Amino acid sequence: MKSKRMTTLLRLAQKTRSKLLSIFFPCPLPRATLKYAYEEPEAQQGLRSDALVLASQLDGKTFRLPDLWKVFAEWPIAANPHAKRLEVLVDSLLERIITNERKLKALKKADFARLISLWYPDAEWPELEIATAYSVWIFVWDDEVDAGDTEVSNDEELARAYYRKSLSTVHYLLGLDREETGEAFVEPQSLHPNMALFADVGRGMRSATDRIQRERFYRELENFMIQVGVEHGHRMRGSIPSVAKYLEIRSGSVGCAPQIAITDCMLKIRLPESIMEGAAMKALWKETVVICLILNDIYSVQKEIAQGSLFNLVPVIFKNCKPEKQSLDTVTHEIEVLLRESMRGFEDAATSLGEMTSSDAQLNEEVKSFIKWCRYFITGVLQWSLESKRYGMADCLHEDGSLSIVL
Repeated sequence: MKSKRMTTLLRLAQKTRSKLLSIFFPCPLPRATLKYAYEEPEAQQGLRSDALVLASQLDGKTFRLPDLWKVFAEWPIAANPHAKRLEVLVDSLLERIITNERKLKALKKADFARLISLWYPDAEWPELEIATAYSVWIFVWDDEVDAGDTEVSNDEELARAYYRKSLSTVHYLLGLDREETGEAFVEPQSLHPNMALFADVGRGMRSATDRIQRERFYRELENFMIQVGVEHGHRMRGSIPSVAKYLEIRSGSVGCAPQIAITDCMLKIRLPESIMEGAAMKALWKETVVICLILNDIYSVQKEIAQGSLFNLVPVIFKNCKPEKQSLDTVTHEIEVLLRESMRGFEDAATSLGEMTSSDAQLNEEVKSFIKWCRYFITGVLQWSLESKRYGMADCLHEDGSLSIVL
């Protein structure tokens, strides 16, 4: 308690001294002359408003998680036999667009090939090439805004221009700027480096899907980019929304829905629009996205806070707890409740889809394949998040499968 009171007094003294310095010395003094007994941790520098307060509250605390594999014990997990070939492909795609050696090394360490292998265990190579180009593209595209070390990530106006240009390019590369006339598609002469990989995606999607499928894919990408922009605005202002509002934003910005939109292409099936646009399928998508965003957020929270971002489910729930219940144990409990509710919604939607198609054996099998892929998508996120050096969860893992994550 004494230590906490001393820290508060030191912060007050720091603010008072800064104010006096600004009055008597309008020009900034050299950094060496501005040393204090208390300084913000590096990850907190640049934070403001609610995010700065929240970072101080969470700094050094331990976030504990149970072994979530017990929750998903009955769900399938498998790896594609092309795993090694995928590693070569992913590395070559990254080398095409990443010029910063440090960033390239970090992205290669993340082992996206492993994730794609887990997501698409049954896919054949032509489909894997499309999925891999898309998956690498969306990680790299998102990092440009999310990582905090680029001009775009630190300037809202530049970020908005980045979204607009990217969306325009996506629309063109998917062949949606023109009507289906049979004319040869003209590849653009120059692209933003982060959009170069999407040319591969567009080429694959134009040949493997119809316009309605590509329009659906585009709509999901549009929502993704819009919500990334909303999320970026919260980061820049340091504002923390309610849990419900956060889940609405993050359901778009997590980037899972566009991945689901290419599922029928990956499975080489074409479900009727009455199924694809029906309430049961929309519920399945919604719950798949929510489960994935929960898993993504809880395993990436340490990395994100270290990068100066508090826009994550863990800090958001902590901020919105009642004062008398504000603890990370409460956060863990709330996350488990959210996860189980979403899983129940997923199973209800899966049951409805099965019942709707029970009279058509082939359609029923194709719907079951779609549902099974959604399960693979989720267990793939879970397994990769625990393994990948991107999040460093191996250092937090106990023998019983539980985790202790120091924030």
